[in-house]
Amino acid sequence: MKKLICLVLILLASPAFAATITMNAADGIGQSSFNSGLHWSDGLAPSAGNDYVTGDYRLRTPADGGNYTFGGDSLIVNNTNGYTASLMYKGTGSAGSLTIANLILDGGMISHANGSTDICNLYGNIHVASASTLYPKQGPINLYSVISGSSQLTIQQSDAGNSGNKIWIRSSANTFTGNIVNNGRLEVADDANLNFVIGASGINNGISNGSLGTQQHSMFGGDFIFDLTGAGTGIGDSWQIINTVADSTYYLSTFTVAGFTAAGDEDSWLGNANGVTYQFQESTGILTVIPEPASMLLLGLGGVMMVLRKR
Repeated sequence: MKKLICLVLILLASPAFAATITMNAADGIGQSSFNSGLHWSDGLAPSAGNDYVTGDYRLRTPADGGNYTFGGDSLIVNNTNGYTASLMYKGTGSAGSLTIANLILDGGMISHANGSTDICNLYGNIHVASASTLYPKQGPINLYSVISGSSQLTIQQSDAGNSGNKIWIRSSANTFTGNIVNNGRLEVADDANLNFVIGASGINNGISNGSLGTQQHSMFGGDFIFDLTGAGTGIGDSWQIINTVADSTYYLSTFTVAGFTAAGDEDSWLGNANGVTYQFQESTGILTVIPEPASMLLLGLGGVMMVLRKR
């Protein structure tokens, strides 16, 4: 009997092995496997110690305005069939939140599929493991989540008629260094950050418009962070950081370039690194190595002195 009790105690004390749980059917109207075992392979609601994978099945969020936290250690959204599957927001109202501690986009999609006044507020962490899509189809998606990874994110254009259907980037702790292709509407909120890794001339990640969509609206009110560790240093070296439709690209008064100083014309930002001066211009979206302004001033004064001496 004592041996049996000891064995039971040992088993209870032993850590359980993490399992990978997959979806086996798509959530239909009024259904949600976000916080239930409805369509998971083990028949149980998501729980700590397990990793969850959607595959090509639709995972709907709860259809109300409550706050929900995904119970698993991670959620991989890797559907290859677009909007018909995806992690689909079906919440209501503007106050509710969804928290996913470790959301991994591995070629999948996050979509908004409710009313334009129903706001998807997403918290936690998002890692972009391979090219994935954000689709504010029927309403706005607020990404309070910290975004990481280096694969491409594409923003798909929303349903016509509502300019508020956009992707908001709101975290100030993002480490994401992938390209963003904006076919729809993007806004980087005050104090939120975007990161750009600068290499040899012309080598960098950036934000551009794709060939699809007629919205392509980009608004920057947060902070650009340039990693200049490996950046070129030749005068004239340049990098196209923002390559979006000029008439639909806006820099708000809260916009900054970290470590740079705004120049007098309020269009340029100057920063020193690697022994040279870098200039970012809002009007062109280009980062360039320029002659050091003070040196240019001295050269100019020297030229004036030479002219005076000749006279």
